Amino acid sequence: MIIESLLTQTLIPDEIIITEDAEHADIKVYLEQLNNDKIIHLSQKDDGWQKERALNNAVKAATSDYLIFIDGDCVPYSTFVEGHVALSQANTALCGRRTEPGEKFSQQLREGTLTLKTFESSYLKNYPAMSKDGIRHYDEGLYFPPNSMIFSLIHKFGRKNSHIVGCNWSCFKKDLEMINGYDEDFTLPTTGEDSDIERRLRHFGVEMKSCRNAANVIHLYHEKNFNADITQKTEALMATKKDIFVCKNGLQKLP
Repeated sequence: MIIESLLTQTLIPDEIIITEDAEHADIKVYLEQLNNDKIIHLSQKDDGWQKERALNNAVKAATSDYLIFIDGDCVPYSTFVEGHVALSQANTALCGRRTEPGEKFSQQLREGTLTLKTFESSYLKNYPAMSKDGIRHYDEGLYFPPNSMIFSLIHKFGRKNSHIVGCNWSCFKKDLEMINGYDEDFTLPTTGEDSDIERRLRHFGVEMKSCRNAANVIHLYHEKNFNADITQKTEALMATKKDIFVCKNGLQKLP
């Protein structure tokens, strides 16, 4: 679903990098069948949760100057890439969010009985049914063109404090290289690809700007893996990093 969306965007990306934190034969076979020159497929040995390593692999492989990040459970709207590119600015990272439909609508999207195009065009009309299905962050699925008056007004008065969420954000590649990319010391699924990256980018003067409602993604329903123990361990690790702005265990392995 993600690949199909990216290949039919209103603005087609120059390259699509799939970076696995594992090695799945079915994904390899699928991509070989697509045989699309825009797609770069990266994988690595399954050695526990090593998402930061996988992300760094993608950054190193990217040939484009501007990078947009999404997660493997998030399907972009047809205008997703266009929104990020239209709002991109020097010394700025764009911060998006995600709408999270419940089990029923997520299953319909997976099965294809509900197309992405219909989901987008019927979003307002389907509010009662999606609300009954337990949708979270409904407002994040509302789309407004980045050059529209309503988008400008919303972000002038209501989107002033922006923060990176790893499933939907973008920046210039050189800014990630400046902080040595993602910190591969983070090996638990709570932070690292968002809070830690944001902290270090801000230190070097990169501003956080919202692209919410102009660059939308749909997070498909699944059981989540967070728990108090994981959160506590990650917060303890974050505390040891507070004065480190160029990570050691990143794109380059620094002494």
